[in-house]
Parts: sequence; structure tokens; C-alpha cells
Amino acid sequence: MEIRNINKGLVLRTIEKNGSISRADVGKIVGLAPPTVSAIVKDLIERDIVQEIGKGDSSGGKKPILLKINSKIAYMIAVDLGGENGIRVALMDLSYNIVNQKLGPKIGSLNSQKLKNSLSVILKDFIKEINISKEKILSICIGVPGIIDFKLEKVTVAPYLNWEISLEDLKFKGIRIPIVLENDVNLMALGEKTKGKAQKINNFVFVGERTGIGVGIIINGKLYKGANNAAGEVGYLLIDPKYAPKNSRDYGCLEKLASYKIIIEKTKKKTGKNIKVIDVFKMAAEGDNVALRIVKEALKFLAYGIGNIYCVLDPELVIIGGGISILPPRFLEEIKKNIREITPFVPKIEFSKLEEDGVLIGAAVKVLEPLKRRGLALIK
Repeated sequence: MEIRNINKGLVLRTIEKNGSISRADVGKIVGLAPPTVSAIVKDLIERDIVQEIGKGDSSGGKKPILLKINSKIAYMIAVDLGGENGIRVALMDLSYNIVNQKLGPKIGSLNSQKLKNSLSVILKDFIKEINISKEKILSICIGVPGIIDFKLEKVTVAPYLNWEISLEDLKFKGIRIPIVLENDVNLMALGEKTKGKAQKINNFVFVGERTGIGVGIIINGKLYKGANNAAGEVGYLLIDPKYAPKNSRDYGCLEKLASYKIIIEKTKKKTGKNIKVIDVFKMAAEGDNVALRIVKEALKFLAYGIGNIYCVLDPELVIIGGGISILPPRFLEEIKKNIREITPFVPKIEFSKLEEDGVLIGAAVKVLEPLKRRGLALIK
């Protein structure tokens, strides 16, 4: 049975990777005999996991029938706690597409009990609204802005939250769907590897410029978390000693110089207005002098952080994501210019095209990839 599930997983991943493919080509890629491939595909079609979508081009003989994953056979729910617009909940299909979504309050205004209550209400309402059987929802993955201690099953260091939250706190009555936690920027890195600019790159760094600043590190195609799940907590990089944190739970130096929080605070001080950070970036791109000065200063310090990261890891690519990625390419040149001031090593840098969707896509990857490797054996 285990070998059959392994083979089933190989076939499924091959179909998914190619988008649409014939049985014969699946067999060539995975190295299985035609009868074995046909038997697996027959079972997958009967279970509605794989669909026939028409005929492909012929190389001289009979036109082959093409296969495709039925991305609607099962779903998962992704939750992003750290977005600027508030809690974001999304229904994701097997192809990592956002099918439906809902917004809730910002977590910065909530204590742990209020967050638990708000998230419980949002999830229950969302599950009712999407009108999908719970049996088809494989799991809920929550992206959190902080370090997760998986042994203790809780978020420990998260200055933006200013309190701890455990997995037990998130086991909501009445939902009865498995829940997993992961750092939000790690999820953004997984999203980038799966549907972003790093699909063909095995060693890269994803810089998540959000309310805080974090890095997702992919080495040899795998997420690297470090010995204590703290790899990538670059918000604590010491860029200038006068901005050193007062304690380990305070905002780190880099976050005090380049995060959304500081950009919004500086903009309010200069303009007297409460402006969303995404609007500050838009104003900077359009040449607004106040916004441009604030954004350029933040990018300078962010560049220093990236320069330090590059000197240690030497990745193939550095991707910067979050709302900041709406900035035009000329701002990337500004970052590179600042890096050249501190190091002769200037990495290849690009803005992400996934923006804030990366957390949701990465959450789907974290839940679904292990199941796909097992041939979606848990889907009944």
C-alpha cells in the first residue's frame, strides 16, 4: 500500500507540475510502466482527483488524452495575521489559488483573548459563507508574525503582538479542522518558491517588509528555520547602536529603522495624517517629496540589512515582498546603490509580484505539499 501511495504521489505531482499531460508522458517522466500509470490514473479519475480535459497534439499517431488535477476536490484555509489591512482568511484550492477571502480587524488592537475570539468568529462565519463541507477542508494554516516554539506549541517572540499565543488557544470549539502555525515570512518564502519568482531557484532569501521585518531562507529548495526556529529574524540586525533594542522583546534595530510601523509614524509626524503604508509607497512612486524622503531613508537601512544577509548566505537571489513590492524598479537600484556603500558584493534583487498573497499561497503549500507527496492519501 505504501509503494502504491508513493507511485500515486509521483503521478499526481507530475500531472500538477506540467499543468496538463498525457498518460504516456507521465510514465516517461516517473519511470513507471504504462499499465501501472493507467491503473493509478483510473483510480484518481474515479475519485475525481484527476480529470481528463481533452486531446493534445499528436506526434504522428492517435491524439493523446490530457490529464489535469481537479483543484476543487479539496481545499485548505489560510490565515494571515500580520497584514496591514487586518486578519485575512482565504479558501485555497489544490493549485494554491485564492478561491474566496474575508478580512477581520488588525491584531495590533487586540489582546490574546480578543484575538482568539475574533479569529474564532471570523473562521466560523467564513466556513458558513463558503458553504463547503468540512470534510473537504484539509487543514487551517495560520501565518503569525513571530518566532514559533513548536515544542511548546506557541508563539514566543513577537514584538508586534506584545503577548504570547499558543496553539491550544487556537483550537476553536465547533470548527473541528486541524490547525497548524507557521511564521508569516517563512510562508511568503514558500509562496515565492511555488508561484513566484523563485520557482526555478533553490537558494534564495525572501525579505518580508511588513509591520515587522523578517526573512524566509530557502536552501537547496527547503525552508531553513535554524536550531530554534529563529532563522531569518533580521529585524534584530544591529544597523546603528543607538537603535539597539532595550530588551529581547522590544522591536529590533532594523525594524525601528525600516518597518511599516516606522514609515507610518514618520509620515504621520510630517503630514499629521494617518496614512496606510501602501499609500505612502504609492505617493513615493509618484514623486511626493515627503513620502519619497521617508521611503528612501527606510530603503537605505533595509539595504544595509540585505547587504549583511548576503555576506553571510550568498544566495542566488534576494526577493523583497509585501506592500513595498509595488514600488517601481528604480527603487531597486536605490537599494543596490546603498548596498555598494558597505560591501563589494551586490546580490541580484527583485521585488515580488505576489505582494501580500504570498502568505496565503505559502500556507497552502505547507499544508498541501506533504499530502501531495503521499498521493493525497488523506482525501476520502
